[in-house]
Order: sequence, then structure tokens, then C-alpha cells
Amino acid sequence: MCEAALAQRWNDLTSFVTEEVRQKWWTKIVEAHKNRRFSGVSHLERMFNEFDKHKDCLKDRYAFAFAIFFKNIVYNTMKSNNPEESAALLRQFSQETTFDQENRVAELIIESGKGSSDVNMQEGATGDDDLHYLLDFDLAFLGDSPSAFVQHELAMRSEFFHLSDMEYATQRLKTFRFFIQIPNIYATKALRDAYEEKARVNIASEIEMLQSGARAYDC
Repeated sequence: MCEAALAQRWNDLTSFVTEEVRQKWWTKIVEAHKNRRFSGVSHLERMFNEFDKHKDCLKDRYAFAFAIFFKNIVYNTMKSNNPEESAALLRQFSQETTFDQENRVAELIIESGKGSSDVNMQEGATGDDDLHYLLDFDLAFLGDSPSAFVQHELAMRSEFFHLSDMEYATQRLKTFRFFIQIPNIYATKALRDAYEEKARVNIASEIEMLQSGARAYDC
């Protein structure tokens, strides 16, 4: 998938709005994402790749697609209210159009901003709600090949420019130790089967690199 394919997806999704409004909000989405090395356009593409694989499992794929587009439209690594701010922009879009699922989409954005659900904490539990799929799509990269995982990590590091390497490594260690300790990184059976084992190997390897001070960042 490329940016042109994402644009076409947006156009199809927003066929009910005027061309002016459609283009205005597509520009907002692109501008918000374009300069991020990790959580940018490529991450949108990755989430929609997962969406296409699992859309038949979603209860409301229409609302879900909007949640992907707006989930990280506000992303400031120095603030903790990004989900709420992103949901606010979704509501602004809704006010300018006839979109009538703003409450459902806003809920998905805000709840997925927590990073995990009760299902992740319960041994053997699985989830099939749209929230579970949104959380899992967002974390699918953890189960990529080891080399791709490292590239994701280096890209993510660049978005925390306000932290020193040591500060960032400490923060990342905390995140990875959380993932390695919980029963389920992925809430849904489909993504757990596809990525859980590989994600745990990648995370364990990165913890070792961070603890030993061997992880070098190129930003």
C-alpha cells in the first residue's frame, strides 16, 4: 500500500462529504503523519494491511476505518492526552459533516490509547471486540522479523527527540518489561497466533540489548 492507496481509501470512506471537506481533512491527516518516522503514514498503511486481513472479524468495519485514520492524528510524545485530542479532532470532522458514529469512533480512539485491555492480563483469555483488534493492529509490528523490528525501534526513537538516549532506553525498558510479563501481548486469537511468539522473541532480545547498553540509536 502507498499514500495514493490510502488517499483512495479515505475518498471511498468519505464519499458522503463534499470534495472540499474531504480534501481538507485528508490534508490534515497527511500533514499530521508525514514527518514521523514510525507513527506516520507507513504505520497507517500497516494498520490498514491488518484491517484488510481481518475485516470480516470486525463488528463495525466502517467506524473502525475512521478510528485508524484518526487514532494518532495528534501525537506529541511530550504529552499524555493524545487520544483525547485525536478524538476531539474526529468530533470536529463529524460536526462539519453528516458522520453519525462519532461517539463510537471516539471511544475506540480513547480506549485504544490505553495500550492494553483486560484480556491482555488474563491467562488464556481472548477478545473479539473491535477495540481488541485496534489494539492488536497497532502492535502488529512487534511480531515482525528481527531486522524489521530493529528498524521500527530506531524509527520510534526519533520521535522522542526530547529524551537522551539513556532516558529513552529506560522508558523503553519499562514498556518492554510490561509486555514480556503480561500473559497476552495480543488480545485476539488471530493476531496472537500470527505474532505473539515472534513478538516475545523480539522483545526479549531488545531488553537484553537495552540492559547491556548495546543498543545504538542513529538519531
